[in-house]
Amino acid sequence: MSTPEPFAAPGGATDEPEDPLADWQPPPGRRRGARVARWAAIVTSVAIVGLWAFVYVWAAQQKPVDKLADPSFGREAQKICATTMAKLAELPPAQSSKTNVDRAAVVDQTDQELGSMLDQLAAVAPRAGTDGRMVHAWLDDYHTYLSNRVSYAQRLRTDPAARFYESEKQPGEQISIPIDTLATANGMNSCTAPEDLS
Repeated sequence: MSTPEPFAAPGGATDEPEDPLADWQPPPGRRRGARVARWAAIVTSVAIVGLWAFVYVWAAQQKPVDKLADPSFGREAQKICATTMAKLAELPPAQSSKTNVDRAAVVDQTDQELGSMLDQLAAVAPRAGTDGRMVHAWLDDYHTYLSNRVSYAQRLRTDPAARFYESEKQPGEQISIPIDTLATANGMNSCTAPEDLS
């Protein structure tokens, strides 16, 4: 049996429904708005990427706040401090001392070596300019830290429960923090504050 042909209206048209959206085009104003939105998104993305690239490059070029202009002190200081730390490594750990008196004696020995180290550092420290001010402020902080240790050893002799306390450079910042910051910024890793009492 043959399939019936669709009914053809006059003029050759069939009775199949036409798609009313087949020839639809967005109004010209809407097309322009879409293009503007796309370009705005592209420009915004490029601007964000450029901003972060600038921040990264700018930050990489900045000198650390505690970086000395002349690296010669850092080189000499590292040698002095490394020698001192090697001597301290030969001492028995203070924490393993059997009595509080023994522990205080170890802290005293460490403090003597640190005092000698600071004297040697002061002898080679820059005398003038920004570097001079920074290094002498750093040495002052180190002397404050050393006095904290001396005070602790004195209390420890009579009080087994005595604890070590550091002075604060500013509220909430222990004095060892600026000591370590300048030391590490200038390649003086051996000059950071000892951690034998932590």
